[in-house]
Amino acid sequence: MPETKDKFSVVMPVLNAREHLRAALDSILEAMRQYGNAELIVLDNGSNDGSYEILQTEYGSRARVLQVRGVTVGALRNHGTALADGEFLTFIDSDCRIVPDYFSQALGVLRSGADVTGSKVALEDSPHWVEKTWHALHAQRNGAVNYINSGNLVVRRQAFLQVGGFDEKMIGCEDADLGARLVQNGFKMVQAHAVHAVHLAGDKTLPIFFRKHTWRGMGMFGMLKNEGLSKPLLITFAHLLACLAAVAILFVTPLPLYWRLAIFVLLVNLAPAFTIVYRIASTKTAAYSLLQAMLLYHVYYLARFYAMWKLILSWRASPEDRHAMSARLRG
Repeated sequence: MPETKDKFSVVMPVLNAREHLRAALDSILEAMRQYGNAELIVLDNGSNDGSYEILQTEYGSRARVLQVRGVTVGALRNHGTALADGEFLTFIDSDCRIVPDYFSQALGVLRSGADVTGSKVALEDSPHWVEKTWHALHAQRNGAVNYINSGNLVVRRQAFLQVGGFDEKMIGCEDADLGARLVQNGFKMVQAHAVHAVHLAGDKTLPIFFRKHTWRGMGMFGMLKNEGLSKPLLITFAHLLACLAAVAILFVTPLPLYWRLAIFVLLVNLAPAFTIVYRIASTKTAAYSLLQAMLLYHVYYLARFYAMWKLILSWRASPEDRHAMSARLRG
């Protein structure tokens, strides 16, 4: 399909997003109105909360609405891009609200030499401590990066097509995989916070945080094809071994109890503490409670362990069962 110069094609995947769907779509339509050269393609992944009905009845005349069931979110986005004709593909999640000048801001970055732009989704004005702490731990400044979350991502259509789009087999981490392939192929990725989106449905409780990171963690092994044993995967395995060793020392060795407890506490906390030190060095900030950060990283690594277990269970599952499991974790 021939592309249209300076046009933005917005692709939004939807799955049970009723609570924030209208706010997300209305913000996109307002930004499209202000920019004037954009289209909106919305793909429902089999919602059962009324999201698809809202799309059909309230937005069907202003967006291209389709329902594609039983596929990964990467496949869903790829399906949308196959229908797009814009020079720039824009991926916005159904729980994100963008600013009115979003497209003009993105165009400025792309016209300055970037092939990919966007930014880490911002928080609402009064965020829960879970999302506030996690956001601070992973804050990035404007400039060249290797990854931008697909909830707020803009990429040149030709660059996206050249690297083959999203990996449709990956349950999670499909955006990190895309970013790795874009950078490996020489495309320039620039984070610009002016290309701004607010996340309306952040991880506002520890159970939600655990569930979402289980889903994201289920794509961790898919990254091996790009970067081998990455730092997150390496530290996850190291933490798993440390925890197993801690349990063995606590219950098996003949050491005095106080030594066994001390070694147990040290080994169990080693990887979370190391990760926090690494994040402080990377972000140049420690604007959060260290105890809360430790708690979050303990939950994060537990989620990744659980994701490994779910992956083992899914190896013999049917594609339909794998999709249902992914859908439950995505929420």
